[in-house]
Amino acid sequence: MGNNEIENKYAEEMKAWLMIQVIGRTSINFLNARKLKREMQEHISVLMSPGNSGDMEEKLLGFADHFIDSCLSSKAYSTAVFGIMSMSEAGAATRLAQDIMEVTYEIPKRFGLEKESTVLHRAFLTKYKEKIKGASKILAELGAEPVRE
Repeated sequence: MGNNEIENKYAEEMKAWLMIQVIGRTSINFLNARKLKREMQEHISVLMSPGNSGDMEEKLLGFADHFIDSCLSSKAYSTAVFGIMSMSEAGAATRLAQDIMEVTYEIPKRFGLEKESTVLHRAFLTKYKEKIKGASKILAELGAEPVRE
């Protein structure tokens, strides 16, 4: 499958991911809380919908794989200080772990949707651990996993 085909395949999921990030950075108050929670539920359901094969977990793992590869290969993702300085591989891996934790756990939790996003969270952590050297240490430092010795 070509790169554009893969990007098109996961376009809706990428949009949902980015919208969850936007909602997570929006100030929540009593006027907009219900509306934002409803939007969160819609975006999580896009991510959690079964793929063409009918297997939700398979689709999630495929999207997680695509997302992680896209982030790690993107020059824009691995730059800091207004795009002037490049991050180290470890810095990019830490940033990616922070983004995964934010979108798959922290933001849904703010809306009481952590149970709905459990499978999403698990799929992204699984792929992250497969692809990133030292992933368990990074996740432990972020409080995502217990420290293993």
